[in-house]
Amino acid sequence: MKTTALLPLIFVATFALANGLPVVEPEEVGVSSERLGEITAFARREVDEGRMVGVVTMVARRGKIVHFDTVGSYGLDNQIPIEKDALFRIYSMTKPITTVAMMMLYEEGKFQLGDPVAKHLPEFEDQKIFRDGELVAPQSPMTVEQLMSHSAGLTYNFGSDHPARAAYQEADIRGSRDLDEYIDRLATVPLRFEPGTRYHYSVATDVLGAMVERLSGLPLDEFFQKRIFAPLGMHDTFFNVPEDKLHRLATNHYWDADAQQMAVLRKHGCA
Repeated sequence: MKTTALLPLIFVATFALANGLPVVEPEEVGVSSERLGEITAFARREVDEGRMVGVVTMVARRGKIVHFDTVGSYGLDNQIPIEKDALFRIYSMTKPITTVAMMMLYEEGKFQLGDPVAKHLPEFEDQKIFRDGELVAPQSPMTVEQLMSHSAGLTYNFGSDHPARAAYQEADIRGSRDLDEYIDRLATVPLRFEPGTRYHYSVATDVLGAMVERLSGLPLDEFFQKRIFAPLGMHDTFFNVPEDKLHRLATNHYWDADAQQMAVLRKHGCA
């Protein structure tokens, strides 16, 4: 079960979401045209003052579009005016999509929310936790429901000086070739805290992605495409941008605090 990319790299076009929806005067659905005009004014101000680069905004009410506009360019490195069908990275918004996939499988009776993760991903059978400076077994195994609520005891390889963070970095989890290898490496890393005891934003949804693959027998990107994107008409949402659509991809930027300005982000990490 190979996945060509992990969870953060999904792309979406606002234009695709709007496709097929009627455009009406805002007042027809109880919206103020004057107030909607402030959206474009705000976006223009942010671009002109260097806090944004390219913006596509859309507002719909009762299934009807009342505002759809663009401001700026595709990027600091691409000054072509941005179009309504521009593609943007959605990063961690992939998480709810993955959870939707899991709940579809739940409705099909593939698992129970209280199942230990190791029931479906046996790599986690012997996972340990740091307790009082030692590696020991957790008091209870992490469950599927805890993965969905980011309370399974997992973490990221950034954000603290806890030994678990160093272990994530040493295992080079992000350097995995595919989702199977990702799980193999992650299972060797100790938990950050006891499962179910606290919320902690983490790689939990990556694990859910692996479960989707195991439970469905499909690679994650294929499951998304066949079971979610295609039925919903989401023709511009995917892990890897097709070559013939790359010209629509907006550049990623970040705020350079030292220079106090936007800058091109050359590496696309997890959000």
